[in-house]
Amino acid sequence: MATAVDFAEWAAPDLRLTLGERTYKVAPPSVSRARKIIALAARAEINLRIVKGELDEDTREVIDSIGPIERPGLGKAAAKMAADDIDVETIDRMEYYAIFYWARGKIYADAIAIALWAPRADALDGGDAPAPKARTRSPRKSGRSTA
Repeated sequence: MATAVDFAEWAAPDLRLTLGERTYKVAPPSVSRARKIIALAARAEINLRIVKGELDEDTREVIDSIGPIERPGLGKAAAKMAADDIDVETIDRMEYYAIFYWARGKIYADAIAIALWAPRADALDGGDAPAPKARTRSPRKSGRSTA
């Protein structure tokens, strides 16, 4: 007789997104959600110029199949956020984060979030600070003299 294996401890954990006092649990994507998430991540990487190129026809078709209010990255948690009257921009950002989290992992999603939404020093002082200059390499201070 075969014994049942409790796979719960090996299953992918939920993504937990905290906003103030609330924590939203986003279940790992199903197969159909995962296809949409990967397609949306690919489009975002092209739009953000992380990756060069264009979307292939299959990826475009997957994106076109996404409903107008569907949020594949957040799944059912999106409805809870809307019911809690979370503003649309914050839900959009959480969706973007979740897409990268599920498609590329936490470190990648964190890096994108910081790059897109973390306050920058020039924004804090009114935005008039000059753009950062490119680093140039200093001449070597050791080695053979050229004089």
